[in-house]
Amino acid sequence: MYSMSFYANTVLRILTGVIFFMHGKFKLEWGYSNLSEWLYSQGFPLAAFFGHVLPWIELLGGIIMIIGIGSRYLAILFSLILLTALFKVKLAVGFISNTNTGYEFDLLLLVACLHVAVTNTKSLKQVWLTSRKGGETKHV
Repeated sequence: MYSMSFYANTVLRILTGVIFFMHGKFKLEWGYSNLSEWLYSQGFPLAAFFGHVLPWIELLGGIIMIIGIGSRYLAILFSLILLTALFKVKLAVGFISNTNTGYEFDLLLLVACLHVAVTNTKSLKQVWLTSRKGGETKHV
């Protein structure tokens, strides 16, 4: 039997993965050139490179985080992306804005990523293998 914190951590990890997947999907649909131009207008170095790489990091990283493989490392990578967005773009907009999204959502997502990075949640495969072996698992 798993604890409530295990289920809560798992749901948070999966939802964080879904959010990053959807953001990556949106960026791919928006197009490399549009994203690269926007990154350049915000003063990002290597805007063309990140305009091509960032959507795939978010899309594939989101899928992998949903599955639960390497979630801690992905959460750290996503945290770095969010910190960059916060300091380069969102702080100037403000916490809440009438015209654009403020940084409240980014801050909440950053905290979710940091939580995933420091908690020990098993992947769905690990849970399935443990239950098949009949072994007991310990959850913090």
